[in-house]
Amino acid sequence: MSILTTELYRHVHAGSLTSKGRIRPLVESDVNQIRNLRQSVSGSGVPDRFVLDSPWRQSDVCSLVYEDRAGRVLGYLGMTARPMVFRERSIRAIFAHHLMVDPSRGGTRAGIELARRLLKGPQDLSFALWNDYGRRIWTSLGGSVSSLHSLSWTRPLRPARYILRMLKNRGLPLSAAVTLHPACQAFDATLGVFGSAAVPQRDTAALSDELDAVTMLSYLSAFAGDRMLRPYYDVTSLTWLLKTLGDAAHRGHLHKVAVRTPGGRPLGWYVYYLAASGAAEVLQLGGKHEALRSVLNHLFDHARQRGAMEVTGPMDARLVGPLTEQHCAFHRPRNTWALVHSRDLRIADAVHSGNAFLSKLEGAPWLEIEA
Repeated sequence: MSILTTELYRHVHAGSLTSKGRIRPLVESDVNQIRNLRQSVSGSGVPDRFVLDSPWRQSDVCSLVYEDRAGRVLGYLGMTARPMVFRERSIRAIFAHHLMVDPSRGGTRAGIELARRLLKGPQDLSFALWNDYGRRIWTSLGGSVSSLHSLSWTRPLRPARYILRMLKNRGLPLSAAVTLHPACQAFDATLGVFGSAAVPQRDTAALSDELDAVTMLSYLSAFAGDRMLRPYYDVTSLTWLLKTLGDAAHRGHLHKVAVRTPGGRPLGWYVYYLAASGAAEVLQLGGKHEALRSVLNHLFDHARQRGAMEVTGPMDARLVGPLTEQHCAFHRPRNTWALVHSRDLRIADAVHSGNAFLSKLEGAPWLEIEA
């Protein structure tokens, strides 16, 4: 039996926290220790400014650390509280992120206890995007996996260069990639001139404007208001969120677009990052049900005109048909699972059935704001 399996059995059935350590709220002075912990796990910095400065921060819901009796931090669990609406009733959701533990037996214990504390909290819904390690802990404590929200979609915009980059990521020698690049560039240019199913075509019936918080709120109400479960924003919190996203320059340039007809009738909206590498990452996209194809067409053309090689976004049940028609590939990001827990089975069922409007704006797992 593995160490993880043994620890899961012991701690899932234990009645209280172990005396070998304690869980306490995150404080400013923990950031350096968490940074060191993250570097030991994944080699990157710690993103906690979002957590510490969030307008949704509440006194009874905060990010947690697990420390041993010597005061050494062995685990960290970032959490943000978000107001949501379920069947016109206000509820509270917790989005958990950045579960990081020391690579030791003590770290395994820390991960289990942190997850247990999370799921015993007062919230109506818990949601996380974690790896296989986190998934095993989550499901052992009574949570479940959302198959739909574990998926992403990708639309290549410059197919030849997109394939070349995939080959480089899989070990293609740099010399071969350099040799092939001009031919791939020429092939993509030819597709753009003569048209192809692989190249998005401009939707001449749709125009766009810069998306601000007030317009976005009205679109969320109009086009996501019929979902059984959906996020709740106000102007202050949404303005803060959009500004915070825009300040994260390491993620790329943030594009916020409202799509409408030439006569001014709203069709939908989208928000995405465009990185220097040419990767476009959609954070949120929505719209009038019958107009989603036009919104997607506008997104793909908008990103391609700005140099994107591909567009990737989170799955939504209402996008499956339009995405399929646009030759998008569906995939699960490597070692990533969407995890759900609620004591109200109706709330969990709304997520599993696709009757929830969830995007990359509803949690910090995607926001990685550098400290």
